Amino acid sequence: MTAPRDEASGGTTSGDEAPAGEASGDVPAFPFRDWGFELAPEYAGAGADAARRVTTVTGDLAWLVTRYDLARRILVDPRLSMTAALEPNVPQQEPVPQRAPEGTADIMTTLKESGLHKVIADALGPRAVRLHREWTRERAVRLLDDTVRDGAPADLRAGFSLRLPFTVACRVLLGDLDAAERARLNALADVALSWGPGYSGHAVADLAEAQEEMYRFFLCRVTRLAGAPGDHLVKQVAARGVLDERDLAVLAVSMFIAGYRTASSFLGGAVVTLLRHPEVLRAVRDDPDLVPATVEELLRFTPMATGGAKRLALEDIDLDGLLIRAGDLVLVSLEAANRDPAAFTDPDAFTPGRDAPGHFGFGHGSHYCPGNRLARMQLEAAVVALADRSPALRLAVPAHELRWMEGAAFRMPHAIPVTW
Repeated sequence: MTAPRDEASGGTTSGDEAPAGEASGDVPAFPFRDWGFELAPEYAGAGADAARRVTTVTGDLAWLVTRYDLARRILVDPRLSMTAALEPNVPQQEPVPQRAPEGTADIMTTLKESGLHKVIADALGPRAVRLHREWTRERAVRLLDDTVRDGAPADLRAGFSLRLPFTVACRVLLGDLDAAERARLNALADVALSWGPGYSGHAVADLAEAQEEMYRFFLCRVTRLAGAPGDHLVKQVAARGVLDERDLAVLAVSMFIAGYRTASSFLGGAVVTLLRHPEVLRAVRDDPDLVPATVEELLRFTPMATGGAKRLALEDIDLDGLLIRAGDLVLVSLEAANRDPAAFTDPDAFTPGRDAPGHFGFGHGSHYCPGNRLARMQLEAAVVALADRSPALRLAVPAHELRWMEGAAFRMPHAIPVTW
């Protein structure tokens, strides 16, 4: 694991001496501590500017972009590189580098360079949706039924938003993992995917150790997963014989985070969104043709990440009079851009079917999420399952009383208590 950079070089200190999330002067600390459902007011204050300076948890300066039009340009500009932003010894957003030991930080690039792009596209594309859609819908209904069977109140986070994406991820991406392994991985991810000292209470060393443990977890299991029954992605990639066990383990960690943890985080927020808008669930129940539009608005409206999509400037760039120097870190808040009033009328309203430009729910440009079809498939299944139980199913507490995980890189409620 690459150590955090020394303070003398302009970055963080090593060990547990990371900044406590407090910036000095007029440069605010980022993230903005908006762990819950509402975006921090600091985003709105930055909206009119091309970008603003923020200080990351490592003590590095970065440009924060919240404007929709500028975000679109940045995310397709080849002079602003995500791959370069993952390298060591550059300005960082995360308290520890997102790089597995002995592996690569950008496994998708490794897969493409290894000639495995078609395998990925096939495993995550229309074929996968056709193969798994009905199973996923049946699974969503069954999980929801199981969750509420024992009576009210029930927790839709534990019984539904954590479990549905996991079963889909095992079936499509990772292979068969049991409940104990799921619990172990989630415990590690709770630490690894946090902002560290001053935010989550976890030391920098704890984050690095949890990240490494996830890698070691899969390194010990990739041979078993690759040889088990099923037709999941890890097995398909392993069968090509191009990647060694180390890169297969990195792939598995990447699929666990991108294909499960982000999905379960977003689904938790989406469930809360839907329960806060029972009129939408009633409309979907009465007219299933509204499901796709509801999913797209969920992807625009429901915030997930508390950080930004990062890019590193490869050369000096002038954007609307904003001079970004070579080596500068640029962070695009997809959540804030999705709420930009210059792009979306009444952006803080949940309005399925709105006439609006495309959202950034899956990013934009060459790093557009390759698993977007599978994610939409799961959201559709969840919307249908929840709509079938409306209007009886509702939050058991006022929405503002929900507790969210503090310091988390991806918003996630501790519980989603419901009654009926």
